[in-house]
Amino acid sequence: MSKNLLICDLLALYGPLLTEKQAHLLELYYFDDLSLSEIAENEGGSRQGAMDVIKRAEKELLYMEEKLGLLNRNKVQAEIVLALKNAVSENSVDKISDLIKRLEQSLEDN
Repeated sequence: MSKNLLICDLLALYGPLLTEKQAHLLELYYFDDLSLSEIAENEGGSRQGAMDVIKRAEKELLYMEEKLGLLNRNKVQAEIVLALKNAVSENSVDKISDLIKRLEQSLEDN
């Protein structure tokens, strides 16, 4: 997964845990595709200041994912659900049973 996509996914998941300014600058940078200079101009700060806030916020998002693992957990569960759908369409009881066990295990893991 590219860093940009990863940060966007983490922002969607953990964004409310960031400061308002951090979330706002990340949104401008990643979602609105503004450059650091454009962000600095629009927000009345310096390019270096915008970069510092963005880099700090990225580190915080990565740290939250490292500690909480919600993005990875969601990905694993989505893969299991897709495999369950396929197993149901194939009418494979053994696969369904194994996938349900995997899903239960992923729900218990924290």
